[in-house]
This record gives sequence, C-alpha cells and structure tokens, in this order.
Amino acid sequence: MKKLFLLLFSFALFISCSNDDDANGEENILGTWYIAEANGIPNFELSTCNRESSITFNSDKTTNSEYYVGSSNPCTLADETNSVWERDGEIYTFSLPIEGLENFDLDNINGNVSFNSDNSEFTFTPLIFPAASVIFEKR
Repeated sequence: MKKLFLLLFSFALFISCSNDDDANGEENILGTWYIAEANGIPNFELSTCNRESSITFNSDKTTNSEYYVGSSNPCTLADETNSVWERDGEIYTFSLPIEGLENFDLDNINGNVSFNSDNSEFTFTPLIFPAASVIFEKR
C-alpha cells in the first residue's frame, strides 16, 4: 500500500509540473505598457505626452509601439514602430518607444526586466547603460 501511495504521489507531482514557456514568466510581458518614468537618461526629461507612449508585446514575439510628443493635449503621435522581441532569462531585447536620444541606438536594445509584485509595472535597465532605467506600467 505504501508503494502504491508513493507511486500515485510521484505521478501527481510529475503531471503538476510543466515545461511551458508561460510558466517561467513570459506571459507577464504580454499586453500594452505605457512609459511611466525614465531615469538616468542624459538630456531626456519625460513629458506628459511622452507618458502616452506605449509598447504592446504580442504572443507571436512582435511588438507595436507608439511614441507621443508635445507639451499638452492633444499630444502628437510622432512615430509608430513594429518590431520583434526576444527573451533570454530576465534579459529582454526590444525597441524602446523613445526618440531623440543622441548617441543611443534604441532599436533592438537588450536589458534586464524586473516586474513588481503584482506584475502591473516593469523596470527595464539597458545592459549598455546600467545607470538608466525606464519604468513601464499597464493601465
């Protein structure tokens, strides 16, 4: 009887674990994210209209981003970009929906992504400029 119980317990443990990509957090990034903060980026100050800029991560590894400029309503859509994204552990590669930063190539930039406790926000820290960070939020 003890062997039967051990066998059933092992089987239940085996089927409760899966090797699904979603199990390691990839689903956290899916959806539309808006720029909430930009820290440590030289000569760049986030405006009210910049905060309307967004990036949508799709399950097929594509992104759609919109970059807004201006100082008041209505904000002006300055750029729309379609791109791809990748993930390797906590390192993500995607195009940032920010323009006008001299000396920075923001297409296919890679960096560390860390989510807050309820996955409503993530912080992106570029590997090439670890003193900077961009915080995105879901609305």
